[in-house]
Amino acid sequence: MRGRWVVLVVLLIGLVGMAGFGQEKGTVYYLAPNQFDEMQTTAAAAIEQFVEEAGYKCIVVVAGNEDVALQINQLEDAMTQDPVAIIVAACNAEAIAPSLGMARAEGIPIIVYDRVVSGTYIDFTSVAGCKKIGILAAHEIVRLLTEKYDGPRGTVLDIMGDPGDMYTVLIEEGLQEVMADYPEIDITTKVNYGWEATTGANIAEDWLVVHPDTDLVFPHADHMAAANTARFEMLGYKPGDILHVSTGGFPMGLELIREGWLQSTINYPVVALARGAAIFLDQIIDRRCLKPGTYNVGGLESVLLYQDYGPELQLPPNAVTIENVDDPSLWGNQRK
Repeated sequence: MRGRWVVLVVLLIGLVGMAGFGQEKGTVYYLAPNQFDEMQTTAAAAIEQFVEEAGYKCIVVVAGNEDVALQINQLEDAMTQDPVAIIVAACNAEAIAPSLGMARAEGIPIIVYDRVVSGTYIDFTSVAGCKKIGILAAHEIVRLLTEKYDGPRGTVLDIMGDPGDMYTVLIEEGLQEVMADYPEIDITTKVNYGWEATTGANIAEDWLVVHPDTDLVFPHADHMAAANTARFEMLGYKPGDILHVSTGGFPMGLELIREGWLQSTINYPVVALARGAAIFLDQIIDRRCLKPGTYNVGGLESVLLYQDYGPELQLPPNAVTIENVDDPSLWGNQRK
């Protein structure tokens, strides 16, 4: 009888050891550009959760406040730690591309999250189709100005983020593509290098002091929209006096919609992007060919296609207005 117990204990230890082995397939690094806004903190938490659920250890490192040189150093440090893969949301896509190419040359699979890197081949990219975000934002701008004037006309201040971030570059591309069909809408574009909210608000305030009759302001992210709102109030505007469109679907953005300071934001599927990367993680690490086509990612119909820089999973964004701002599926409501 005692011998049977010994055998049972040995078997149980073996099973526990096998379970532990299944949870330690290797280490995946996630290089985050910052943690100063809710999108980035949510992204880091979601990536860590889904990577670990897939059976890997996940280590998150943060490049301060979009410090390009620091992120490149972090990438080089991660390469020395024998990772099975590295996930990166690039501070500057152009600057980090050569280093990512070096990592791949050493046999480390590279996964890009959120911010497209097109300057080198990437094993997998998970994005929200950022050009589609710009297209959706443009249609919201046209809708709002048409409602105001019974026709698509008016003046727009367009505030980009850092041009080193393909997120804002592709949004701008989609925006301008649509707006080319509306010549009576006058758009002025300014650039907020570094994405800093106060800098963006300074741009908006300086513009409105000179052009107080501006119809609509379009910052490319909700954290800039929140900073703009404080300046609108300071300048004496009330909710709705200036139409306001943004992107992200941040909790703060959803709250601004409820308060009337923001008329629309384009929801970015932050959590679904992380889930999408994790779904394909085993195949990416095993160097298996990914099959193009349509996939269901967390309830979102997503498309996997091949770009010049590698396979890219595109998840759909959607417009949020006062009509659907309380939708529980929005990441900003889940985060709250």
